Amino acid sequence: MRYLGFALKKRVFSGISYKKFVFTTYFSAKFIKLLVLTTLIIHTTSCSSTRIIYSLAEKFLEDEVTFFIDLDNEEEIRLTKQVKEIVDWHRNNMLPKYETYLRNIAEKLTKNQYSYTDITNILMYGRSLIEETVIGLTPFASKFLVEHQTVSDIDFLEKQMEKRRRERQEELSKPDNELYEIRENRLIKNFERFFGNLNDRQVILIKRYASETIDDKRVRLNNRTMRQKAFLEFLRTKPNQKSLMIYTNKLLLSGHEITNQGYRAFQDNSLVLFGKLMSDVLAVSSKMQQEKVVTKIRKYANDFKVFSG
Repeated sequence: MRYLGFALKKRVFSGISYKKFVFTTYFSAKFIKLLVLTTLIIHTTSCSSTRIIYSLAEKFLEDEVTFFIDLDNEEEIRLTKQVKEIVDWHRNNMLPKYETYLRNIAEKLTKNQYSYTDITNILMYGRSLIEETVIGLTPFASKFLVEHQTVSDIDFLEKQMEKRRRERQEELSKPDNELYEIRENRLIKNFERFFGNLNDRQVILIKRYASETIDDKRVRLNNRTMRQKAFLEFLRTKPNQKSLMIYTNKLLLSGHEITNQGYRAFQDNSLVLFGKLMSDVLAVSSKMQQEKVVTKIRKYANDFKVFSG
């Protein structure tokens, strides 16, 4: 389920490589995932404070933007204000919806509604929440980016993107057996945060999933690289704010139409594999494990309710 779904998916298990934000296609996508996923405490071991997560998010977002965009002192002050506006918007507009979403998941689990179809429906609704978040955030992103379209701005951005891409490539250049072990351990660790100790059948299912999806990070990195290049090309046309917002929305929500038609099939298959994993793991879970999952999900929902109020 993507919050138990997004909670455990590759996005979770990669240690949330989504912890990177910048107001470009790369930036916005990372930011959105940071807020949608990190806010759900998916990759945090014991943090129960949504307020702390948001506080860390603001600082992190500012650091990431200043990594990719060369700002002067006055621009950094404006950035701090804009980041606060973004986080406030997300807290006030999206957290209540995440709260409702989590409560619905908990309710379904208490009724043993975790068939593959049940979970697929949950994942699809989770995807719609991400789309709503994207649409809500791109006006902020385009407002910021439209002020940074000089040749030197774009060249600096391109150089920093390439630097990050090489760092990621280096991480993925390890032998497959080592990458598999890392992925397997992360998956198990994150499932255990919700389920507690896993039984043998659950571990087998997770290991199989880790093996089936071992190349996913490379596929995503390649796709991200293509989208970044497309975004830079568009930015060089010096679009106005509205055009920038429309293009960013399309690149983030249906970027395969711009850069790589085959990527949509990869996304859909990824959803199928993860939905099957969740359904199978829940099917062999104990009553105690299910109660633990429900309790944790409801706790996060309560955190969201308090903080969004």
